[in-house]
Amino acid sequence: MSTSEQLTSKTSFGSIICSDALYRIRRFNKGAQNLTVFAYSLLPVAAAQAAGIQNSNPNTVLFTPTALDPESTRVPDSGSIQDDIDRATGWFFMGAWNERGNLIRQASGPNSTAYCLGNLSVALHQLGTLNGAEYNGAAGALSLLPTAGALVGSPTKELWVVYKLMPLAGILSMFLSLGGTMVPTQAGAYDPKVSFTYGGMIATTSLIAEKRRQEELEDARTSLISPAEMFARRVQRRAEDDRGGIYRNVWIGIAIQAVLIATILIALWFGQMGGVITWWCDVYAWMWFWYFLVVIVSIVENFVGVPFTNNWTLRISKVPHTIQISRDAPKVQARDGKDVLDAIKSGFNATSLVKLSRQEPYTKRNSCFYVVISQEGVSAAHATFRVLSKASNVAVFAFGTALFASATLMSVSVVLMILSLVLSAGVWGRVTAMWIASQMNKVSDPVLHTVVRERLDAAGHMEEILKIPGLIVETGGHIIINGYSIKRRNPWFSTATYIGLLAAPYDITKSAIFTQPDSTMGESRSDALMVKSPRLRQGYEFMDSSGSDNHIV
Repeated sequence: MSTSEQLTSKTSFGSIICSDALYRIRRFNKGAQNLTVFAYSLLPVAAAQAAGIQNSNPNTVLFTPTALDPESTRVPDSGSIQDDIDRATGWFFMGAWNERGNLIRQASGPNSTAYCLGNLSVALHQLGTLNGAEYNGAAGALSLLPTAGALVGSPTKELWVVYKLMPLAGILSMFLSLGGTMVPTQAGAYDPKVSFTYGGMIATTSLIAEKRRQEELEDARTSLISPAEMFARRVQRRAEDDRGGIYRNVWIGIAIQAVLIATILIALWFGQMGGVITWWCDVYAWMWFWYFLVVIVSIVENFVGVPFTNNWTLRISKVPHTIQISRDAPKVQARDGKDVLDAIKSGFNATSLVKLSRQEPYTKRNSCFYVVISQEGVSAAHATFRVLSKASNVAVFAFGTALFASATLMSVSVVLMILSLVLSAGVWGRVTAMWIASQMNKVSDPVLHTVVRERLDAAGHMEEILKIPGLIVETGGHIIINGYSIKRRNPWFSTATYIGLLAAPYDITKSAIFTQPDSTMGESRSDALMVKSPRLRQGYEFMDSSGSDNHIV
């Protein structure tokens, strides 16, 4: 066989193989197609129920343009398709929406819940299909509102400073936290070696932090100084720093916080008027109830979340150097086997007068700073409250999610308005709180914080601070000057309890006797601003800040 014949034979054989393969592929595709058609024929098909809907191919053609005719497309228990389209594409009227919610809940008396549910049932039956789908989707979006606290921001120790030094601003910040935690729960986050500074958008305290680090290095070089004495030196240096202390801008931040809270309340008020809860039908203020429940739980969690059960707060300012204190004023010190902290807690039931001379000039300080002494660890009761607080937070979250998910008649327009305003207010509330913290740290340190291991160490720190001459210390309801208690008052009646640094320091002239030269006798006489005793003209012994004795006759 020649070469050409061999090539022809091989070509014919290849063609036969290819033709057979193509034939088998076509047979397989035909069988698969028939099997697929048979399987589709077994699946259920939703048939159109309304008149006028073409049903020749129910899988693809739902209706023809003739379905826009309202007379031929009436669906039982609902409006026409054209009405559904009009309601879904028309303008949203907030007034009419609120009026419908008020009409549903207008019944009163013992059967108000039953009447409300009946009205709600009628309103739901009158809804169009498109509106029903919109309201269901809006309720799902609204159920995300309880998670808003996680979007506000993470806890920072600067926010702890805000509510510690300015309780009013701190409480308003908790109103705007939307259930989020503001303060760290770990003791390591309150490291006193790190300055309470804000390095965010308004970084104004880097120089102050650097100065503090230099002072701490200087103290560390003296190894013979105890930690209590070292901290007392810091307090003394801060008392001698008269810079800053003007916190008027903080009032602007507090005003902004109040406006943001009002924005949240107004947005929720409009939302709760038109929306109705099926299992809580006759309640109007259901959104406000959720919000204030979140606020209460948030305040409790932020207070018990601090990892210190025992805190001692001192409010310190400078005293005029010419002041003289009565020798019989009670000395704040350890006695009868009790430390100085127990002595302050027990209290000194005495009121003393101090002497200021009209012949000597003196300076009145208009600002103060805070000292906070914290003891590591939490008590068993504190730990229990932390667990209960966390459980309450989880319960409120579950309640809020169920509440918003089951809301009916909630329009998408209203839900978008609520989410936009509430979330924006929460974020701007956190920004405002951090701005307040930056204003407090703008020039000088508003707070000195130290953490000790034992209560005995805290008492040592307190004693060293009270030894510093020339200080007015407000703590535990006592006014202490140079280590002597001159007055006791109820902290709840002090403005410093509520506005902190914004309140002026204690006015020493309220407990002072002024002396001035007598023009006729050439001798000094006493003029009491506050008459505390009928024996004012009798002899009194006074002690000035240097420890020398003085007398008034």
